[in-house]
This record gives sequence, C-alpha cells and structure tokens, in this order.
Amino acid sequence: MCIKSFFSLFKQKKQMVSKKDLESLISNHNKLDSRIFDLVIGRILKKVYLAIPENDRWTMENTFNSDNDESKIKFVTEHLPNFEQVFKEEAKKVEEEIKLEIEKQV
Repeated sequence: MCIKSFFSLFKQKKQMVSKKDLESLISNHNKLDSRIFDLVIGRILKKVYLAIPENDRWTMENTFNSDNDESKIKFVTEHLPNFEQVFKEEAKKVEEEIKLEIEKQV
C-alpha cells in the first residue's frame, strides 16, 4: 500500500490544506502506516474467523491471545494459504476508502 499517493493527493489540493496541516500529516506518516496495516490485518483475521468452523474459532482465539508469533503465522498459513493475495486486495480496498474519504474532506 502506498501512503505517498495520499500525500500527493493532498499536495494537489494544497490550496485547501494549510502548510501546517500538511506537515502534521507527513510527520505522522509512520503512525498512519501502522494503523492502516493493523486495519488490513484485522479485516483479514475477521474474515478468517467468520469462515472457519466453530471448533477452529476457539483454536484461533487461543492462538491469537498468545505471544507465540510462530503459531499465529502457522494458523494463518493453514487457514488462508493465499494470504499475500488477500492482503493486497484488502489493502487496495482500504486505500480506495481512504481516498474517497479524503475527496469528501477537501
């Protein structure tokens, strides 16, 4: 996902956005990237949770409530073998949603 495209949209509309606002957005770039990533992962995990059988949901809850990252990766790999493709698709959806929201705001 390319957050820079969002900033370029703001730069195109800079007459409507103050320099201070734009600088603030840029300074929070990493925080925003992290939040967007968390949103995408959260949506994917929700889809997995809703798609798996009831007994696997309990396993998923226990796995993701633990600190064992290897078991989390194993669970996702087993239940969503096309994770990378799903991630790209979900990231694109989020990017489009953000672009639409930006357009509404400016």
